[in-house]
Amino acid sequence: MRKIVLIILIAICSFKTYATENLLQLHKPLNIPLVLSGNFGELRSNHFHSGLDFKTQGKTGFKIYCAEDGYVSRVLVSPWGFGRAVYVTHPSIGLVTVYGHLQSFVSKIDKIIKAEQYKQESFSVDLEFKPNEIPVKRGEVIAFSGNVGSSGGPHLHMDVRDLETGDALDPMPYFKGLIADNVKPDIRTIALYPHDGVVDDTIVASYRTMTQITTPFTAWGKVVPGIKAYDKMPNVSNIYGVKYLTLIVDGTEIYHRVIDRFSFDITRAVNTLVNYPDRLKNSWVMTTYVPESNVLSEMINVSVPNGVIDINEERDYNCQYILCDEHGNKSSVKFVIKGKRCELPSKTRKGVLFRYNGDNSYNMNGLNLKFTPNTFYEDIFFDVETSTLAGYNSDVHKIGDTNIPLHKSYDMKIALTNDNQTDKSKYCIVRIKGKRRTAVATKYENGAVSTRVNQFGRYAVTIDSTAPKVLPRNKKRWMKNGRVAFKISDNLSGIETYRGEIDGKWVMFEYDGKNALLSYKLEHSRVAKGKRHKVKIIVTDACGNKTTLTEIFTW
Repeated sequence: MRKIVLIILIAICSFKTYATENLLQLHKPLNIPLVLSGNFGELRSNHFHSGLDFKTQGKTGFKIYCAEDGYVSRVLVSPWGFGRAVYVTHPSIGLVTVYGHLQSFVSKIDKIIKAEQYKQESFSVDLEFKPNEIPVKRGEVIAFSGNVGSSGGPHLHMDVRDLETGDALDPMPYFKGLIADNVKPDIRTIALYPHDGVVDDTIVASYRTMTQITTPFTAWGKVVPGIKAYDKMPNVSNIYGVKYLTLIVDGTEIYHRVIDRFSFDITRAVNTLVNYPDRLKNSWVMTTYVPESNVLSEMINVSVPNGVIDINEERDYNCQYILCDEHGNKSSVKFVIKGKRCELPSKTRKGVLFRYNGDNSYNMNGLNLKFTPNTFYEDIFFDVETSTLAGYNSDVHKIGDTNIPLHKSYDMKIALTNDNQTDKSKYCIVRIKGKRRTAVATKYENGAVSTRVNQFGRYAVTIDSTAPKVLPRNKKRWMKNGRVAFKISDNLSGIETYRGEIDGKWVMFEYDGKNALLSYKLEHSRVAKGKRHKVKIIVTDACGNKTTLTEIFTW
């Protein structure tokens, strides 16, 4: 038995779903030691992490070097996501590299982007370029590292993508020789979830920490194992995603998963790799369960139906998880499921059966919903609870089970019970979670408000008639810093547009979404020095409420 397990263990870390032998080593993106704050395929909220996050020593402004000969094919500027990003296409090697959260571009790129931003009078742009417009060479400086967009700290995010398919590829094989790693994955918890079964005499999940792992689980019926674990690297406290994961039961591999590439179209299916109710509590326990739609079939091999183990004998089921990283560092943990015969509880199903691969709809009590095929990962029982709540212009609808993840958005239309607004743009649908309300983009039509959402939950229509707030930030330092700045915020529907003018002319205020900050670095070519100037900021929210603020300053 030990020999069989050893053979499986060796095979796990040598298996690849795309060739990594004799890969061209790409040029280092930074001229500092390459240390990661995040790796490829990490399980994140509703998506896989699509690249490597390189630490920049807590600072910004490091030179970013191009990976290989090619051309700049796209430049993205946004308050969110990557913030500033450069996409470089490398036809000779069939790859696209992406560099995100950039502080700035080099001059030859920046001049082109800024000219287009002023032409469109928009800070946010998404521009595409032809092969002969911005050629670049291997090792050429193309940008400088930053901390913009949705970045949580200074770092460089780098993707490597398949030019033909657009799939995200694990960049680690291209930089493996430059990133030291001799640390094995860290196993935290083993879990066992009932699936038409019983675990430890209950119908709820049971957990074992590594200090408790010698105590067997008891179970009867169908169950799903899970593991909470992270990869680790030397000399840092960061945790990373696990690339290779295998479960062996009684010497037979029943589950094997490798995350080395994925299509962005299926990134929300990250929710099928974990126990979703636990994930909603911020506990990322990876399970062997594979839903009927099997969206991640290219990542996963299973030898039992849906990755579910049927405990149907009164004996010990000997299990072993094996985890491995790209550098071949391995961890394993053994645990026992002891079959304990008992009467299985009957399941009660509430609601209507919706097939995952069918068209499904709901139209009752002023609520109309439409679900296209593959909105769900498997067949579900669907139910709606409708109630009234003061302060809303519609009934409040509790739609579906929030413990069920969705793969796609669905259409929602809510009828108004109190259509009292002359300006219909002031209506907005909100998702209600405790005291928190999150607005979604909506449209009014014939006494109802419609939208598209990608979550179950409680929804209702309310009114947003409050204009955004615009406040000068550190105005006394504008002249000294050479930068004009404002804090902007909105109470409900969110900032939709903003415009900044100085002396009646549009200037490019940058919007830092995560800090709710608008700022403009004064330019001699656009703002005369030694004079009084008038700055005007116009901010509009998603319901059309507008705030205009004018300030006078000297520079």
